[in-house]
Amino acid sequence: MKYYKAAQFVPDKGHAWMFYECEDDLRVKRLLTYIPETKEIQRNEKPVIKRLFRPELLQEIDAAEFNEIWEAGGE
Repeated sequence: MKYYKAAQFVPDKGHAWMFYECEDDLRVKRLLTYIPETKEIQRNEKPVIKRLFRPELLQEIDAAEFNEIWEAGGE
């Protein structure tokens, strides 16, 4: 598995971080959105995004960082 993240500014909330869990062929298995300033976490186990496009623009992370936030957003 490979893990990535990217940030995007959201007005009135701060930066939203998108985290992706992917197979080695870059098929997206799970994703989540995390806004640290508001503590919002949105988990998606069946993402609409099926494959990452231009992963070189994303920051590669380790599984622990992804899983820590995933578990914090438990339902």
